[in-house]
Amino acid sequence: MNSQYLKIFMAVSLLIISALSWADLTAKVDRSVLDNNETLQFVVRYNGQAITSEPDFTVLQKDFDILSNNRQQQYSWTNGKSQSYTDWNMVLMPKRTGVILIPSISYKNEISNALEITVRSANKITAGAGKQPVYTETVVDKDAVYIQQQIILTQRLYTSVQLQNLTLSELEITDAIVQRVGENQFQKMINGRNYLVIEVIYALFPQVNGKLYIPALRFGAFESGGRQFGAFSSRGKQLFRNTEPKTIDVMAKPTHIPLDQWMPSSKVELQQQWSSDLNDLTVGEPITRTIRIKAQGLTGAQIQPLPASDSLDYKIYPDQPSIEDQVSAGGILGVRTETLALVPNRAGELTLPSITVRWWDTNKQRMQNSTLEPVTLQVRVATTAAPSPQLGLQPSNEPLTLTPLILQTETSEPSSLTKWSMAFNAILLTALIAVLISTRTPSAVAGTDNPVTDSVQLNSKQKLKRVESLAAKDNLMAMRDSILDWGKSLFADNPPSTLKQLAQQLGDDDLGAAFAELDRQLYKGDSSEDRLGDSLDTQQLVRQLKAYSSKLSVESQKEPRGNRLNPLYPQSE
Repeated sequence: MNSQYLKIFMAVSLLIISALSWADLTAKVDRSVLDNNETLQFVVRYNGQAITSEPDFTVLQKDFDILSNNRQQQYSWTNGKSQSYTDWNMVLMPKRTGVILIPSISYKNEISNALEITVRSANKITAGAGKQPVYTETVVDKDAVYIQQQIILTQRLYTSVQLQNLTLSELEITDAIVQRVGENQFQKMINGRNYLVIEVIYALFPQVNGKLYIPALRFGAFESGGRQFGAFSSRGKQLFRNTEPKTIDVMAKPTHIPLDQWMPSSKVELQQQWSSDLNDLTVGEPITRTIRIKAQGLTGAQIQPLPASDSLDYKIYPDQPSIEDQVSAGGILGVRTETLALVPNRAGELTLPSITVRWWDTNKQRMQNSTLEPVTLQVRVATTAAPSPQLGLQPSNEPLTLTPLILQTETSEPSSLTKWSMAFNAILLTALIAVLISTRTPSAVAGTDNPVTDSVQLNSKQKLKRVESLAAKDNLMAMRDSILDWGKSLFADNPPSTLKQLAQQLGDDDLGAAFAELDRQLYKGDSSEDRLGDSLDTQQLVRQLKAYSSKLSVESQKEPRGNRLNPLYPQSE
């Protein structure tokens, strides 16, 4: 019973803590552009529990009719982390056209973000709008585009009756890349009749200039029946509605633009990130540069690669690029990520040139530049750790002589108070030793293995297995990182940052030579001199590492694994 009370108390405490914890208020809408007779989904989220109160939504009534307001609460505890929030889901109908600012909402000293939407005048009435209970609408955002430029296609189904088992045929276009990017549902009042609108949004990328034909699609559904049999409801008649086919004019690329600069986009951004401090680099040591190109209205595969650059001052070794497509209601945001390993060849100040990507601005109909500014690196000469001077040793070319260290002490007689204090401290120390000996556990008296040493050895063996696996796959870069990881487990107090430093700490010249060959293979150039001596034997390197690990294990076993104390009261035979 006490356990149950404890669980209830903890649950209530967590709820109280979550309600009192730091929280914020955010707002979002499902669309930013709509007609004046359409509804809008508006969601306000409070990162906490709102049990009895809610925000003041009267500020919305100036420009909107609030058709519904549903509150949802969620609390979860996963992997030691709590998540708690309250959502207010509202359906809004705008009262006017134009640009409308949805004001900030206040709740419990928190203020939400304001949102801007555009409400258009619905002058164009689709054929059958407000007359038929179910009909379709097809909308494209452009009637003419350049080759590979994005087209947003929206297919809508309007229904004033309840439908179930809704389906839509697949969109297939031979001369275009097709991606489905969104689905929405909202309500719309047309000629006094309330419709539920279901829309599906596609992004199209024509690959051939000329006429692009968008075929009709087919919506299929069943009308909901009125009769129910137990848990099942009967279906009404089946109905189909076809969408309207469309034809788009696709223009060829302007002739004055090179093919490797053709990127029709509304916005292109360049971002970069470095793996370490640019003011603390070492000659011969690699640093990783990550450059990300984001293009609105392009797939990641359409983004052109960065121009190659090299210099006598440094070497660049590119990795395989990463391609990604991020989907939103506005279409595709293509992302191309390029990772480059840069190895400085000399010390001093190095300047990397600016990087410029040229692209076609689909809004302004002209070429634009997106640029990363030049970057300056500070590189120092690689140094080896010199042995620290020993106390009393004089470094010179002459034979080493030991200089005696003379300590001068005062010989004054200690006072009587000092004598009494020393005697009292000696008694306390003797008593403490006696207590420790008498309370020593049997396991401590018998002596146990050193768990720290065993853990290090076990961890070392696991890391060597990974090195061996990567060597079998000829993945030299990952193998190099795993060897460094293995070295860091051996020298936790002074972890090596390079293979050269690890070889010095190990004191093994053979491993040092193998490590140097591994680095040379990773960062070799293309000259004939660099191609000579490709003699790296990864399996032999793994055997050397295992041999060194076994030697460490044997040496650790020779060391005493614990101190035994003689029995305080030895038993007679």
